[in-house]
Amino acid sequence: MNRLLLILLVHCLSSCIYLRTTQQAFEASVPAPAVGGARFRAEFIPRGSEAGVTVSAMVVGGATITENGPYQLRLHAFGQKGGPRWFRVTRFVLTVPGRVHAPMEKRAFEGTAPFENLSTTGRTRASLLFGTKVHINTREHRDKEVILEADVEVMGSGGLTRGSLRIPMQLTKTARGESHFIPAEIVKSFREETPTSIPSALPPAPETP
Repeated sequence: MNRLLLILLVHCLSSCIYLRTTQQAFEASVPAPAVGGARFRAEFIPRGSEAGVTVSAMVVGGATITENGPYQLRLHAFGQKGGPRWFRVTRFVLTVPGRVHAPMEKRAFEGTAPFENLSTTGRTRASLLFGTKVHINTREHRDKEVILEADVEVMGSGGLTRGSLRIPMQLTKTARGESHFIPAEIVKSFREETPTSIPSALPPAPETP
């Protein structure tokens, strides 16, 4: 009778999975450049992932996800109330030193980005999401640096200002871990289907340059 109860308990108990996510992205290595009263910041958003899973019923299992390329690029500009109204990009070039020099087609960054008020006192932000995904090979070629160059136009209260940006960026890695308790039947499904991509939702935009 005790053996039967133990068998039932094994099949009913939940399993624990420890999920460790490592994000590979690029961060600017110089202060934010300024044009027309606006300070610019580039953001690489990982759109791919590599996953591995180690799971057994009733024991602690592990799932690892590395968020990496291809990347989607978002360019932010920060100003002050009463200052810049909108900005746009007229030329954009991405360089991987020693390997790639790639001017981007204008249709990837067409349109203007209006400045909107932030919760922080007196600050505004405009964000332009690029339509083309950027393929940077952090695995085979071990690319650790990219350089962004762009010509921008900023419309302010005093008229239109044109200028150029140069933003060197270095590869960074950040990790986070979470424990999740899940039913056994979900564990079985998790074994059979390893995640192949990260959620498509965009992360919150930064509030500082």
